[in-house]
Amino acid sequence: MKITTFAAACLAAAVFVGSAAAQSIGIGAGKQGSQNYATSAAMGKFLANELGLDVRVQSYGGAGQTLPLIDSGRLDLALVPGPDYMAAALGQKPFKGHALGKLRILADMGPTYYGFMVRKDSDMHKVADAKGKTITYGYAAQPALALQVDGILAAGGLSIADMQQDNVPSVPNGVDDLISGNAEVAYFAIQGGKAREADAAVGIRWLALEDTPENEAAMQKFVPLAYIDTVPAGTAPGLHQPTALMAYDYLLVVGAHVPDALVQKILKLIHDNPDKVKGLYKAFAKFSPDKMAPDFKNLKMHPAAVAYYKQVGLMK
Repeated sequence: MKITTFAAACLAAAVFVGSAAAQSIGIGAGKQGSQNYATSAAMGKFLANELGLDVRVQSYGGAGQTLPLIDSGRLDLALVPGPDYMAAALGQKPFKGHALGKLRILADMGPTYYGFMVRKDSDMHKVADAKGKTITYGYAAQPALALQVDGILAAGGLSIADMQQDNVPSVPNGVDDLISGNAEVAYFAIQGGKAREADAAVGIRWLALEDTPENEAAMQKFVPLAYIDTVPAGTAPGLHQPTALMAYDYLLVVGAHVPDALVQKILKLIHDNPDKVKGLYKAFAKFSPDKMAPDFKNLKMHPAAVAYYKQVGLMK
């Protein structure tokens, strides 16, 4: 079933499909209004409808809360930005000293895009133009995202020391501050529900980066798995012209406790139905079954995923 709106995707938050004997799975999602919540809800509905699973999508502040719950076995699955997974799995900031050793990658779901949102009538057009402006920052509930703000600033030749900080608990709260006028620049995912809300309320656009090897290298000092990519005009609220933004891949992640048989059922469903996956939510628009098996050194995949990818010829 194709999901065309955020509201429809969110129906998955309380999906219970099948009999009492249906296999249960808990999905950890970001705060409601975020792109992560919408994509997680859409994926949950997909797994419930297609596999007859008893799916529960639970909203949390961000990966800083969901990943430890997956590591401990209290949740089973999450869609996670690649940089967040890397930091958690390797014990890097903001998980420094607390590596989560029971996280496992299932699949690379393709690129997702993030940037700095400003009001449409702002005189800022490039990230470099934001120097001295008030920017949303802090993200106590989503600490990894402060590093992503640092990465975008670095790619624009700036640092957080060049900015005035508006400390907020989460990125949706930051968009609220942009709408109210308490912030001039807000970090967010371009396909998030709050981006549409802000565009309807005040009109928005996204600050562009210059796509150069030097700028990408500066970004990767803060977000190693990120890269710069140009997004076509009209593909998201506020994208009035082709705009170079920060990108990184979304990963489907499970705990080591998730059974092999369930892992392979999920991967087969996703691999064999790329058009359905792309139709779940715009963030999956560039999903490719041929690129599902990520090649990230030092990051562990679920052994059942490795076996599946070997079976279908995606891994040697």
